[in-house]
Amino acid sequence: MSHDERLGIEHPIRPEPGAHNQRDDIDASGIFIVGITMVLVVLVTVLFTSAYYHHYRHQLAFKRMSTVGNWVAGVKQEQMELIEPHYANAAHTKATIGIHLAMDAVVQQYQAYAHPKAVAKHTKTTKSATGPVRPKGPLSVYGKKLYASLGCIACHTVDGSKGVGPTWKNLAGYPVKLTNGKTVTADYKFLRTMVLYPGKLVVAGYPNIMPNYAGKLAGKKNIYKLNAIIWYMNKLSKKSSKKTQPPMPDNAG
Repeated sequence: MSHDERLGIEHPIRPEPGAHNQRDDIDASGIFIVGITMVLVVLVTVLFTSAYYHHYRHQLAFKRMSTVGNWVAGVKQEQMELIEPHYANAAHTKATIGIHLAMDAVVQQYQAYAHPKAVAKHTKTTKSATGPVRPKGPLSVYGKKLYASLGCIACHTVDGSKGVGPTWKNLAGYPVKLTNGKTVTADYKFLRTMVLYPGKLVVAGYPNIMPNYAGKLAGKKNIYKLNAIIWYMNKLSKKSSKKTQPPMPDNAG
């Protein structure tokens, strides 16, 4: 028995160089688990950030589209309020379908400006101290814009094709047959009455469904609007003359 054994001194067993023990396995497992956890945390963070970004981007896009959608719906509603009461009769089913199909054309005219506020940029006016305000540029150009914004485009074509109402192409100055059997020439007085009080002059072959525009276009304050529309009709006609044209020049100069 050695001296250390007699004194009760124990020496730890030293592993041989390169020997493997259980503690090494525990340390390796811990490092592996920590590594996997960190990778998962990073992956979840990336996925969450990406999902949030796309969700936020789609929310902004949806909000923009909703704004445009509400505006377009408002345009349609305004036009239909003008037209709808006049084709409630079942006999006008064909005309009703034509009006609904034409509403897309109304919206397309508006979308060309992208936003309602932009319309004002295309119809700038000059101030007048003595009366109503005259738009800048030719009245016929202003009339073309009113043709879309007032809903005329829903029923009247400008290329001669068949529509719910008479086409405006080659209308001014041409003979027009009415439902009462009379044939009249579409002069300025006729065109003015047709716009303001359409029920008084119903063209044969077309339903009497056009709304009354006297409230929007009659009176001194609307004189430029009314004559702008009639000037636009004249620009579409080969028989435009002094008898069919408004009593004010197309150009301000």
